[in-house]
Amino acid sequence: MNKKILLPIFVFAVLLILISIGLSKVGKKSYKPEISMEVTTTTQVETTTQAPTKAYEVDENYKRKIDFESLKAINSDVIAWLYIPGTVIDYPVLWKEYDIDYYLHRDINHKESYYSVYMDGYSNTDFSTLNNIIYGHHMKDGTMFTDITKFKDENFFKEHRMIYIYTPQKTYRLKTFAALYSDAAPERRQTYFDDMNYFHDYVDRMTKECSYRDIPTTGIDKIWSFITCSYEGDNTRTILYAYELNDDDEPQRYDISTIDFGEDHR
Repeated sequence: MNKKILLPIFVFAVLLILISIGLSKVGKKSYKPEISMEVTTTTQVETTTQAPTKAYEVDENYKRKIDFESLKAINSDVIAWLYIPGTVIDYPVLWKEYDIDYYLHRDINHKESYYSVYMDGYSNTDFSTLNNIIYGHHMKDGTMFTDITKFKDENFFKEHRMIYIYTPQKTYRLKTFAALYSDAAPERRQTYFDDMNYFHDYVDRMTKECSYRDIPTTGIDKIWSFITCSYEGDNTRTILYAYELNDDDEPQRYDISTIDFGEDHR
C-alpha cells in the first residue's frame, strides 16, 4: 500500500519539476526579445528627437522644400524661389544670361505679362557675383514686388529682416540691411568691381541715404539687391539690400577665389 501511494506522489512531483523548468525557459525566451526591442526603440527616439544645434534648423521657412522639377518642366529659366515673410512676395525667380529685358514683359509661361520676378542677366545663377540683383514690378493689385516699397518705412523694415531664397542646391538666409528710393542710374545695377575695397565703398555709397541702415561692423562681402519701380519722382526705384547669414547668424564670409568680380558689359 505504501508503494502504491508513494509512486503517484513521486510521478506528480517529477511532473511539477518539469513544468516549472519549461515555464522558466518560456519566460526567458519571451523576455530577451522584449529587452532588445526596448533598447532599439530608445536609440531611435534619441536619434530623432535630438535637439538641433542651430536655431535656423527648426525654422519652418528654412526647411521649406520647393518642387523645382515641376517648375523647370514649365520653364527651364527658373533658377530659384524667393520668399519674404510678412509680404506677398513668394514667387519663382527667372533668369536669362546677359538679358534684363525678356522677363520684364513676360511671365513664367513666356506670355506677355508683368507678373514675373527675375534676376539680372549679369548676375550669376549660383549667386557668386558680388551684387546679386533681382527685379519685380510694382503692381497696382499689390502683387509681385509692390511690398518692397514698404521697407522704406523704418518700423516695417525693422519688423521684417529675413529673406529666403531657395535653390535646388541650398537655401539662402538673407538679412536686410538698408532700403531706400533712388534714381535709375546704371550704377545701381552694377555687377562688376575692381576689388573688395571698391565693392565695400560701393555698398557704403549705395546705402548711405538710408537713415536706419544696419551694416555689420565686420562688413559685408556680398549683397542682394531687390529692385522695383517707385513713385517719388520720374523714373525712380525702391531698392532693398540684404546680405547672407552664416550658421551663426553672422554675415557670411566668402573665399575670395569663389567670388566673381564681373565684367563691364554695359
